[in-house]
Amino acid sequence: MNLAELSDKEFIEEIANRLLSIKAVSPKSDGKGEYEKSVELKKILNEIGYNNVTDYNIKDNTGVVRPNIVLKIGNFGKTLWIICHIDTVPEGDIKLWKHEPYKATIEEDKIYGRGSEDNGQAIFTVLLLLRNLETEKMKINLGIAFVSDEETGNDYGIKYIINKDIFNKNDLIIVPDAGTNDGNIIETAEKTVMQLKFQITGKQGHASMPESSINAFREASKFLDMMDFNLHEKFNNSDKLFIPPYSTFEPTKHEKNIDNVNTIPGTDVFYWDFRVLPQYSSKSVIDEIDELIAKFSKTSKAKIAYGVIDLVDAPAPTSDSSEVVVKLKDAIRSTIKKEPFTIGIGGETFASFLRSNGFSAAVWSTTAIENAHMPDEFCLISHIIQDLAVYKYLLYN
Repeated sequence: MNLAELSDKEFIEEIANRLLSIKAVSPKSDGKGEYEKSVELKKILNEIGYNNVTDYNIKDNTGVVRPNIVLKIGNFGKTLWIICHIDTVPEGDIKLWKHEPYKATIEEDKIYGRGSEDNGQAIFTVLLLLRNLETEKMKINLGIAFVSDEETGNDYGIKYIINKDIFNKNDLIIVPDAGTNDGNIIETAEKTVMQLKFQITGKQGHASMPESSINAFREASKFLDMMDFNLHEKFNNSDKLFIPPYSTFEPTKHEKNIDNVNTIPGTDVFYWDFRVLPQYSSKSVIDEIDELIAKFSKTSKAKIAYGVIDLVDAPAPTSDSSEVVVKLKDAIRSTIKKEPFTIGIGGETFASFLRSNGFSAAVWSTTAIENAHMPDEFCLISHIIQDLAVYKYLLYN
């Protein structure tokens, strides 16, 4: 099939079929990584006339190759960068899906499939932009980065390539990894992100003789409830810039503790996800957890240990007066015909690491909200077409 001869809608559907069928889940989430997807992505790039990409591959601590693909077009002094991630989260409980997770199911304006919105929509938009690019109209370079490991820590993705002198401080950097249905919201700030693993150690025993055991599950539940109440009580300020405007503290993953129902578990392991307003330091949250553990240990015979899975302190936000925000607002007004405004979010994107390294980055796209990581994840073709118009305005004006 000649990709150049397809209509925009046919092109989007074709590349969605080719890319969403490839599972690109991190080894940390029991996947095989993004390499197979990167091979297909480079094949598509070659078919639409781009074979001058640069690979920044790195092996992770399991020996799996994690790919990062960079493409730059133009000879101007400044570059418009669009940075997408090619990995996805796992499909989760397959019984909750009405559509096949790893197949592009197209129903009118919707494309269903794991990774279709997060971050497939951005990838489809960029590929369509490249296919339709009119280089003679460009007033600024176009830079594209397809990056790995966004969902599980970024060590083999943006953290790796950010040190390769790819980006310049005067570049315009857009991360299309959050947005709304209207397309007029620009994310310029992110909360501190912290993920902790807790292990509660008790004493295993027979369920009929609890006096001879220390039920780790019960003690974990008590501590979880105590921590939940105290963290929300202490870190309770709000900031209207952010959505939601408060810090969040959510227990998430829980590991299997025992195989049978008539044994008291001696170990219980669970995880928490923290999204903390920048006015609070991550150290202040850690200190509070340490105090709660010390307090809990005075009345419990169980032992509590925890470790940090991920911790990214909130960087300074991108200024509303930065060139990328000013020009993106102008593009939105001119194409979408809506008044743009800036917000902060609790989600962690590439922008957080870019800001920490002194780059001004804006997170923006037109997207179906509350959809990423969900069963029957989808994106809208109409959103892709709308975002394409914004990117063209930025490049040609």
